[in-house]
Amino acid sequence: MQKLDLYLKNLTGKDENLAQEAADFLINHADIDLFKMLVNKSDFLFPFIRNNVEKRIEKAINKKNFLNIIKFFDCYSSYYDDVLISNLAKHANQDLTDEIFELLDKGNINQKIYSAKYFFYIPDTISLELLNRYAFDEDESLSFNSAQALGQMQDDISYDIALNMLTSNDDFDKLKAVKFFAAYGNKFPLKEIFSAMQSSKMPENIAGQIPYMIPLTDLLESDYKFETLLVIDNIILGLGEILPLSDIFQFQLFDIINKLFRYDGEFKSKTAKILLAAYSKFKMFMENQEYIFDEDKDTRYEISSIYKLLNSQNNEFWEKQKKLAILELDTSDDRILSVLGIITEYNIQDAIEKLNKLLNSENEIVICEVLNTLKSINAIDNNKISIALRRVKNPNIRAIIENFKI
Repeated sequence: MQKLDLYLKNLTGKDENLAQEAADFLINHADIDLFKMLVNKSDFLFPFIRNNVEKRIEKAINKKNFLNIIKFFDCYSSYYDDVLISNLAKHANQDLTDEIFELLDKGNINQKIYSAKYFFYIPDTISLELLNRYAFDEDESLSFNSAQALGQMQDDISYDIALNMLTSNDDFDKLKAVKFFAAYGNKFPLKEIFSAMQSSKMPENIAGQIPYMIPLTDLLESDYKFETLLVIDNIILGLGEILPLSDIFQFQLFDIINKLFRYDGEFKSKTAKILLAAYSKFKMFMENQEYIFDEDKDTRYEISSIYKLLNSQNNEFWEKQKKLAILELDTSDDRILSVLGIITEYNIQDAIEKLNKLLNSENEIVICEVLNTLKSINAIDNNKISIALRRVKNPNIRAIIENFKI
């Protein structure tokens, strides 16, 4: 075994003496090759092993070798940027800050990312102009670290830029703005963020950022109850496909579902739809192990626990949820479209009467999707298709409806 391979094995191993010796070697020699090997391996390490490595690296850094950290700036790792930069900042002085500023200005992308993190710990306003420039960069690590540093300095310029971006017609700009606020860390413009989510074609992505601002359990107790239910709905919809399963702890879904079981407010139909969607989603995870095979032990356990929680409710409870979910068909077009998939998933025959009435909707998309739902639950006939065609003018939608004919 080569020397660096042995150091890497020791650094990530159980023998604390050998591990600390390897960490000391890494920092004292500023061995960029060993650090690159560590970074490449870290995606495959359990979180507790990475945490152990962080502690060993932190212990290895001292006033004699802290400048060696700068040599690692050529290889960025989100796992180790905090431990490296927080310990570098402990020894900060004006000369070091000037050197880091130079890297923030003229360094390569990895050097810029680390340097932006430095100004989170050392909030020197000399960096404001550059951080504002990078806060909405295409590189998400650079934009996150920059926004985090700007939040530490309570910068209003970037805040106002992000606030304006929430009303953009570009969904990617909206998402950039929401990610900015999640990193910025305070003064969250919740009303504007919820509005951006509702008007976006990527609501799941935006919803997934909101729990990083304020816990969903807190939001459920706020004046934004309905908006929070929309967030939860979008999170469940995107979980495992758009949103990583590892975020499940941040989303607090176990606690949220427990709260929704007992919810008795004015949005009971929306809550029922969410619970049915969650039951379907977590059943899919448990019955198709490929969804969770690559997740760590804690994530798999949490998914299993949530499924057991959902499965603890009896059939009478779920039949009640189905009846409540049907009431979503009496609400806005967005909510109608949102519940149609649940009606199909659970083959809710009791919804047929309300679905038939919706064929007289003014919204042609609603008419088309309602017909598709009726077809999915074997409740369609040519008379209903004729009713729909009399109300639909859009040729593309008419062509879809024509294909529904029996």
